[in-house]
Amino acid sequence: MGQKKAGIAAAVCMMSISLILGACKSGVPADNAPKTAETGQGELKLVFWHYYNDAQKQYLDQLIKEYNETEGAKKHVVVEASSQGSIGDLTNKIDLTLNGSTNDVEMANMSLAYRDMIVGVVNKHGERLVDAGDYLSEDELSWYNQAYLEEGYIGGKLYILPLVKSTELLLMNQTRLDKFLKANPQYSIDGMSDWESLEQMAQGYFEWTDSATPDVDGDGSPFIGLDNLANYFIAMNHAMGSDIYHYDQDGAFVADLNEDYIRQLFLNYYIPFTKGYYGASGKYRSDDIKQSVLAGYVGSSSSVLYFPDEVADRDGNMVPVEIGVYKYPVLAGSRETAIQQGAGVVVFNRSQEENRASMDFIRWLTVDRGFELASSMSYMPVDHEPMTQDQEKLIESPKVLKGIEVGLEQSSTYQMVYGFDFENSYDVRNDLNDCFSSSLKEGRAEFLGYLDQGMSMEEAAKAMEYDKKAEAFYEQVEAIFGQ
Repeated sequence: MGQKKAGIAAAVCMMSISLILGACKSGVPADNAPKTAETGQGELKLVFWHYYNDAQKQYLDQLIKEYNETEGAKKHVVVEASSQGSIGDLTNKIDLTLNGSTNDVEMANMSLAYRDMIVGVVNKHGERLVDAGDYLSEDELSWYNQAYLEEGYIGGKLYILPLVKSTELLLMNQTRLDKFLKANPQYSIDGMSDWESLEQMAQGYFEWTDSATPDVDGDGSPFIGLDNLANYFIAMNHAMGSDIYHYDQDGAFVADLNEDYIRQLFLNYYIPFTKGYYGASGKYRSDDIKQSVLAGYVGSSSSVLYFPDEVADRDGNMVPVEIGVYKYPVLAGSRETAIQQGAGVVVFNRSQEENRASMDFIRWLTVDRGFELASSMSYMPVDHEPMTQDQEKLIESPKVLKGIEVGLEQSSTYQMVYGFDFENSYDVRNDLNDCFSSSLKEGRAEFLGYLDQGMSMEEAAKAMEYDKKAEAFYEQVEAIFGQ
């Protein structure tokens, strides 16, 4: 991989932690040794670092308070949770502690983490993290969704326990969709299940909205958009059978790019985008929904919480809408596949007593209170069981309930894959996303230019020379992956 400058966004900090941990000396400084809780002698205090804020932090605090007053009290354990503000702030805190540049902070026992955040430290200093398999039985581990659990294994050891998860779903302005389907009975909701049918429906929607202004030709509206182009690249590559990369026997990164697959998935989205059937306007696709630029988008299942209850009509008036939630579209001839996202928890190797107590708390938080924690944040719980009626009653928001229901169903039947986990992977994701996004914007502008010249849609499509565009995109992807 070529050397790239680290970005300032949150996820890049995940990758730098491996350097932080790898640089520190073995053992924990005496000043950072665990202290007994002030609430009583003999109580063991465990520190849990995270980056949740606002409502998410409040609900986590409530659960931890419950633990301290029940299970923790029985075991003489007190958990203290501390939000670091952001992933970047969290990483800086760990840096200060492990590098011994301050004595004013105390090392945590547990911390939120992503896979790419700890791969480097595992490869160099695996003893600094706890293997959950040393503390949890097979029966206890069998409770977790195995796809989520698998993400935490590195080199045969389980370093990350899943906490809450999300996936990507197709979220629609159902009110708008129903109106379209009623006016165009040749289409149906069944067309939402695969990319090929979705493109045909998007073309129909474009033509239908175009016909609403007969005095202006070619001003139809795009049907859907992607919130995360890199996730589409990752999921659809895996769907077709590509792992994208692997590590050799020395642990070095090796790209496994499949040119045919990459060209196919590029054109699958690029062609309808340039024609105006798919689209993107605002910073987030949920913004495009609110302004009625789009009728739907593919995005995180947790974003159902922010799906607008009302959108702007053509006159700028806000009108109420319902949300429709559908599974991630399938690519023809490929396996049903979607991305899985969400931080897990790592335990820093301290004393046996602290490690055991930390694992007991994580088990309680994910198993005993996992559904309450996840649903309060609009995430999916990490077990492998379907929702019960009693659990459904705990969810007050109909939008969140729909998101969790469809997300859980998808997670039980789809191949669930996770993102890149190599050093500098955040930079690669950003570069890939930017490259794809730029190609789409430039392609749409080029297509509109041909229409302005008086070409028909068919003539403009021919002038686009899509195969050459796919070839150029693949060459850019090769450069991004350092080939």
